[in-house]
Amino acid sequence: MRSSGFAHRNGFGASIARWLLVIAAGSAATACGGNKPNDIAGQAANVPPGQMSRLDKAQSGNLLHAGDTARERGDLDAAAANYAAAAAADPTSIEAELRLGSVELARKDESGAHHAYQAAQRLAPKNPEAAFRLGEIALTQGAAKAASDQFTIALESRRDDPKLYNAMGVALALQGQYERAKENYEKGLALTPDYPSLRNNYGLMQLARGDLQGALATFSALIASPGANDRYRLNRALVELALGQTAAALADAPGIDEAALRQTLAIYQTPPQATASADTDNLRNTLTSNSDSERAPLPDKSPLPNVHLAVDPSTAPAAAKDTAQASIKPVAGLPPAASP
Repeated sequence: MRSSGFAHRNGFGASIARWLLVIAAGSAATACGGNKPNDIAGQAANVPPGQMSRLDKAQSGNLLHAGDTARERGDLDAAAANYAAAAAADPTSIEAELRLGSVELARKDESGAHHAYQAAQRLAPKNPEAAFRLGEIALTQGAAKAASDQFTIALESRRDDPKLYNAMGVALALQGQYERAKENYEKGLALTPDYPSLRNNYGLMQLARGDLQGALATFSALIASPGANDRYRLNRALVELALGQTAAALADAPGIDEAALRQTLAIYQTPPQATASADTDNLRNTLTSNSDSERAPLPDKSPLPNVHLAVDPSTAPAAAKDTAQASIKPVAGLPPAASP
């Protein structure tokens, strides 16, 4: 049961519920008087079990279609209302939960998305899309181990998705498992060699491991590539600073003083034991500032809070392109550099 909408206790009431859901398909706000989308779902979810058959799979299909139509016209609230109602009308519909999760991400409702993808995973424990999105949400919350567990599930049946290997690489790097992170990044690059987000994260992993020349080459190539953004220069500045090339670092990061750069560089050189107590907010800030993470294709191309997108549409058309400039600031929680 998703929420505490009003209950229908007889056959006539169930019929009214069916019509209310059809009205919701046209205009969720009008049908609900401004209630949250999950309140609409409650109209179906609170029907007594003996009457649930009246809200059948055909009705759920109609609601899914209405949700798709609302999403196409940019009405995310109506889309969420219809997908939630579809899930309530047919509690076995994995597709309803997946679509609800995706539109909740677009509405920047991380909690709602998490709830929907969890419901989808309960229906299909090995569903790769549900696992992928739950892993991404865990990653934005700093729960790197939970994220990698979910990505492992997704990779069981989706081994040709470079976005998955990118996300797994980030999750493993945050746990200090650099060799495994490297393996996943390289698998993703084998699928899509010109993948800027993945190469950026690969470069950060090289920096954390102490492979400074490798990291310098990675970021220099990114800066020379089409669609380069300021984050790549800022990340190269960290490498240059580690190499003792202070003047070059400051040139790559205009407006950022040397002390701030050194504080950020120190994060990558933190001993392993110091990262064990890193708090969630710091991990999230770290991802915001430097790493690139993917999201599902969303109507408004919006990322979850604290996660930037940095994807070249020509190599990853399902994701949005990041144009935001990273903000270098002292935070804690990045994985430490590996011992030489």
